[in-house]
Amino acid sequence: MPTVAEVLERAREVGRLRAQREVLRPPMEWAERHPVAALLVDAAPSLALVQTLVDLVPADVDDAGLVEMTAAWERVLSWATAAQSRTVAEMLRRTCGPREEGFLADEIAAATGVTPRAGRVLVDRAAALVRAPDVHDNLADGTLTTRKADTLCRVTAHLPVGQAAVVRRAVLAHGSRLTAPQIRATARRVELEIAPEAAAGRHEAARRTRGVWMEPADDCMAYVHAYLPATDAMRVMTAVDAVAAAAAQDDGRGVDARRADAMVDVLARVLDRGVGPDGVDLPVSQRRRPHLNVTLNVSTLLGLRDDPAVLAGYGPIGAQMAREVAAQGTWRFTLVDPRTGEVLERASKGYRPSPTVVSAVVDRAPTCTFPGCGVAASWCDIDHITPYDHARRDEVQTRTSGLHPLCRHHHVMKTHGRWSAERDPATGVTTWRSRTGQVYTRDPVAVPFEPGPPSTAPTERTLSPEPPF
Repeated sequence: MPTVAEVLERAREVGRLRAQREVLRPPMEWAERHPVAALLVDAAPSLALVQTLVDLVPADVDDAGLVEMTAAWERVLSWATAAQSRTVAEMLRRTCGPREEGFLADEIAAATGVTPRAGRVLVDRAAALVRAPDVHDNLADGTLTTRKADTLCRVTAHLPVGQAAVVRRAVLAHGSRLTAPQIRATARRVELEIAPEAAAGRHEAARRTRGVWMEPADDCMAYVHAYLPATDAMRVMTAVDAVAAAAAQDDGRGVDARRADAMVDVLARVLDRGVGPDGVDLPVSQRRRPHLNVTLNVSTLLGLRDDPAVLAGYGPIGAQMAREVAAQGTWRFTLVDPRTGEVLERASKGYRPSPTVVSAVVDRAPTCTFPGCGVAASWCDIDHITPYDHARRDEVQTRTSGLHPLCRHHHVMKTHGRWSAERDPATGVTTWRSRTGQVYTRDPVAVPFEPGPPSTAPTERTLSPEPPF
């Protein structure tokens, strides 16, 4: 087994050879023909470089100059990311513990108009760069792009401090020419050379983070991602391939389409039957069995209009797709205000809302109401926007207008993180106030309805399909 010194020396030698090629100056005649490119090729990121790039008009720059302008802007982006991370790191330093550290991501997300998950990326990056100052320095001087820095921090995060530093030095010795996948492969190889026993532990740590998630896409489509151990991933693909291969010879679908349909068919049977693969009934959430939930108005259901529908957990979908779901489901009618489409007020006595009230709240707000959060209401807690006063239990305090779904994280943040929320029943807008006094709003999810003449009378026009219990 090579020693740490031997591994580092080998990496340095490769890095020196690459660096010699990287810093080889273009010939003088090239610089004379392309003065802008020659000016930018070695420019370090700084305010002066930003001003130079802003002053340049791309239409007036030759091809070589445009290439170097693009590379220079990339170095500036890395420099700015490093500066942003220093700011977030200072915010982390001022937090009072792990709980408030978790809430910091939500505050950044609300301030920048991104999802809490994206806010978490900024917090995690800042913390990682504090632990890896060498990576931060390479990011700040433009040697590493943001993706490369994130990759290097991520692939060494599981290692002890000393081993992580050795792996980072070996990777950074290669200079800036490694791509993110090459950084990942190089780090993995170096780790196996200096600490082969860590491989099994690394696999077990990664196995605990396995998961499946959905990412909405254009044209009423979506991506479903799965992060799995290699053997499990091959087990899934082998089964999908086997089901897809069973299609008739004259089936006109391509192999990828057959694979996609095979995966949906297998899992759709689980929902339709309400029974898991082990024969146990599926659990009930928000007093409903798991199901596909689409909301649309009667005219669209009957084909008289083509208003968009809302697929809970996804967002707007086309009328035809909604009608296809309707043809396979049963329907529950929901009363709405004909002027606004707002689900009408319902109430129950006592702290815990009744099934009718829960249904109305979930129909009105299909996701957590924190800005940017997309956790489906079926996975959320039903929270009293104004805390329930048990001293006034004889009064009706549990009303749909005073309730909203919150994922467990944001429920805890509201209860213990010094955040507060208010909801305007007339507009459906939820206003949040942070621990530091900033105000953020969350607009209601648009519910399709058929506007009628001004009236205060309820109309039974909004429908939500769900499979029979």
